[in-house]
Amino acid sequence: MKNRWLGMACVLPLLVACNSESSAIKVSSETVSQKQIDTITSNINELYPEATQEQKQKAAEVVVRAIENMVFVEGGSFDMGDFKMDCDFPTKSENRLDWSPDAQCFNFATNLSGAQHLHKVTLDSYSIAKYETSFMDMEWMRQINGLPVAANKWKGYAQLKDVVQRDTEEYSELIKWHQKKTKSAQTKAWQESKDYCQWLGEVSGLPFDLPTEAQWEYAARSRGQHYYYATNDGYRSIREGRYFDPNIGKYVDIKPSEVNSGTSSEEYIGQWPANPLGIYGMSNNISEWVNDWYSKDYYTHSTQDNPKGPESGTKKVVRDGQGIKTFDRADENPTLDTYSPSHSFRCAVQSSQPISK
Repeated sequence: MKNRWLGMACVLPLLVACNSESSAIKVSSETVSQKQIDTITSNINELYPEATQEQKQKAAEVVVRAIENMVFVEGGSFDMGDFKMDCDFPTKSENRLDWSPDAQCFNFATNLSGAQHLHKVTLDSYSIAKYETSFMDMEWMRQINGLPVAANKWKGYAQLKDVVQRDTEEYSELIKWHQKKTKSAQTKAWQESKDYCQWLGEVSGLPFDLPTEAQWEYAARSRGQHYYYATNDGYRSIREGRYFDPNIGKYVDIKPSEVNSGTSSEEYIGQWPANPLGIYGMSNNISEWVNDWYSKDYYTHSTQDNPKGPESGTKKVVRDGQGIKTFDRADENPTLDTYSPSHSFRCAVQSSQPISK
């Protein structure tokens, strides 16, 4: 998609001249500075003079919310990839693993994706969204830019090729449903995810982008710790699940209060507890696009400092998915047939300094 968001005329030196235009957009924040908010509102007025006041207001709220929801991740070094597991795990469940330096066995299928090549990575500090991008935030961005709704029509249980049209009853019902349950954005193409993050950057003046694969894994593992799942305790505890407790010599049922993951896509954003770094949904059965092209053997020759993946390729890397671990990776065609509820994304800010209070 061509980028029509370049050339911000209302930048900081011109804020005084733009104040009369910006005054109609009312946004406040406890963590985003007024100076930053003024930049956002000024740029929206300059970039979208023909947009409705509601579109401008909602777009400003989306960008401010994106900044508010960023988690600053202090950089460091870690071993990226399959850090192995005990061959005879005591809990008799791959959902409940504790790492030890003596771990000898590779995890399932990492040899197929190239993730079994453990390698040292050093990252600069950055920020990453604590939540996946929501459908409604994506919709306001697409609406103000004249883009179609990111949702296909349905006939019964069959997804159709046609997308939902605005100003229809079907659209009204779709919006009501998403306003009731804050679901993650659906995507049909990797480029849509990239465009959304870069739009945030165009409007805010901050270096928004998709996270790299290394940044995604480092954050999922709470700065590279040996967590198999990006949950609050590193385990994947599902409803009606159980595991063997070697301390008492019998199986134990998972309590409702311990549930932190599911067997299908989460019902709404933030349904399960955050990981220790404060990031949600990195083990929620929804695949997330990252910035990198995919290559099975990339880990064998990856650069150590801030790797960005191969320069080119035919498929993109996706992270997370159905019950997979923090180091698991998969490849996906950059363009899908229809908008997929199981393919979403989160944005990052490529700055080594925190972007909000």
